[in-house]
Amino acid sequence: MDTRSITYKRPLVRLLDNSDAFVRRVIREECNASTNVDWRAEKLKDFIDSHSAGDRLSIEEVCKEIGLPTSVRQTRRLFKTSTGTSVRKYAKNKRLAFAARQLQATGAPIKVIALEIGYRRTAEFTRSFKELFRLSPTEFRTVWGKNKRVA
Repeated sequence: MDTRSITYKRPLVRLLDNSDAFVRRVIREECNASTNVDWRAEKLKDFIDSHSAGDRLSIEEVCKEIGLPTSVRQTRRLFKTSTGTSVRKYAKNKRLAFAARQLQATGAPIKVIALEIGYRRTAEFTRSFKELFRLSPTEFRTVWGKNKRVA
């Protein structure tokens, strides 16, 4: 008879304080910034962070507006090298993070939030949101609603 036993270790479960902590954690995992961030990439990142969620400017327009003397191709390469993610993906994740905060803080219809951040179709917004947060917008609102603090 075999006397070896199996030991079960309980998995570590972390509860997050609120939806902002959840959103920051997801976005940080999606965008692992390196310590050697180029100043031009940092300037572009700051521009994306500070502009409204619905703004959808081309990289060329953004470079002109913030005075970056680089080509579009070079800007994309610098940003990807410095942050570990593409400009487009970073901007998309920021818009979705804004949408998550709107879902949590307001009772606005999902369609309105989707339009506000630049999506023309709710289905496309839902697919992108679920891809990033692993929850549909409706599920996110249910879990992280104003009066709920459960992870």
